[in-house]
Amino acid sequence: MSLNTEMVNRLAAELADILKDGRIEKIHQPEKDLLLFSIRNNSGNRKLLIRSGGPNTRMHLTACSYENPPAAPMFCMLLRKYLKSAKILDIRQVNDDRIIVMTVESRTELGDEQQLQLVVELLGRAANVLLISEDGHILDCLRRIPPSETSRRALLPGLRYDFPDKPPAAPIGRTDAVQFPTDRSISTVLDEKYSCLEQNELRRRRAQELSKTVRRARDRQQRKLSAQAEEYRQTENMEQVRREAELLKANLYRVQKGDRRLECENYFEPDCPAVSLSLDPMKTPQENLKNRFRAYRKLKGAREHLSSLIADGARQLDYLNSVLDELNRAETQQDLEEIRQELEGTGILKASRDRKKTKMQRPSAPFRFESPDGFEILVGRNNKMNDDLTTREARRTDYWLHVKDLHGSHVILRCEGRDPTDTALKTAAELAARFSQASGKCAVDYTMVRNVKKPSGAMPGRVVYQNYRTMIVDTGEQEEET
Repeated sequence: MSLNTEMVNRLAAELADILKDGRIEKIHQPEKDLLLFSIRNNSGNRKLLIRSGGPNTRMHLTACSYENPPAAPMFCMLLRKYLKSAKILDIRQVNDDRIIVMTVESRTELGDEQQLQLVVELLGRAANVLLISEDGHILDCLRRIPPSETSRRALLPGLRYDFPDKPPAAPIGRTDAVQFPTDRSISTVLDEKYSCLEQNELRRRRAQELSKTVRRARDRQQRKLSAQAEEYRQTENMEQVRREAELLKANLYRVQKGDRRLECENYFEPDCPAVSLSLDPMKTPQENLKNRFRAYRKLKGAREHLSSLIADGARQLDYLNSVLDELNRAETQQDLEEIRQELEGTGILKASRDRKKTKMQRPSAPFRFESPDGFEILVGRNNKMNDDLTTREARRTDYWLHVKDLHGSHVILRCEGRDPTDTALKTAAELAARFSQASGKCAVDYTMVRNVKKPSGAMPGRVVYQNYRTMIVDTGEQEEET
């Protein structure tokens, strides 16, 4: 989709009418091909967006907010140097082409007035943004093009700027061009059309990045658990080593230095069969005995340590899988940011010193629903919210629901001192199944909140519960209780 020259003409006229005599207060570059200008004039504060490159190349006023990088890119810094507090004199289309020139008046470092031009070439893949000096030379551009990469126009700081040749066939009437109603603001239409699209794309991209990181941590944890399980299996002969040490201790008087084997009776078996124990002929009987008990203690310690490591690793693996489930159900940028902060809090992700934390006035609220008979139902969005919902917000007499043996959200059925109805329980159970890994028919456990406990030191979202019942739910079918 692209803007044609007729639309660019209308857009330039609209921007000139709204922004003329305004002053540029702030300049940001949230992404490599996205510029945002905060402009103030008599009509108030406006935000001008310029997207240069890709299928969504455009220029318009916007009401959307974008997260800025920790450090501004070089081109953004240059624009701030020359355009901060600059006054907008004119905005116009050039050569009946998809090019808009914004003329501004600013001051040099010595305080002298100068007129600069911000040239926005809305040319699809060849789109660019350039800052042109008073004498027509390029101060810098968003996308530099050296002579070695083009046979037409080189775009580098210091070169004289020439407008591109207009193509023989202007793109007016192209079938892929954005169509605008004549009775609405072009900026409003563009903002509505692209803001939701780009925000969803940004959310999807960030969710993929987080998911990739979590999957990498999960796969690493799985490999670690496999290695630990193999080491654990190697300790299975621990009891056999202990018995051999005890047999050697009981028959130590029969061993001489230099013996390679000891033949003795295995009194650990009912019929005391003969057994042969290997010995190190270079060691004394006492040293052979000490080595046997040392090997036993080593295997025993390793087995106990590995048992603890494997249990902790299994809990970590379960938690990582729950985070992947959260990411699959994340709906907003704030959901993703809260999951990122949760991962940083558990040490899965390292908090970047350079990354600015997203400014959120308050944590996101749980999903709220109401059963057909008027019971309020709350659903957690992530593990941390699940903890808060279950251990802090819910009353002891409320009901807690969770899909059985799968990852999913904690669901709280608020009872307000009443006994929950079958309809309310069914609705809450269906929500527990909906906000989980389950598909189709599944089991949902439910119990009073007072029967749900969070173990000390447990991972976010992890609880234990007792005195529960189970409901089988399936959309369109009757539930069964066990």
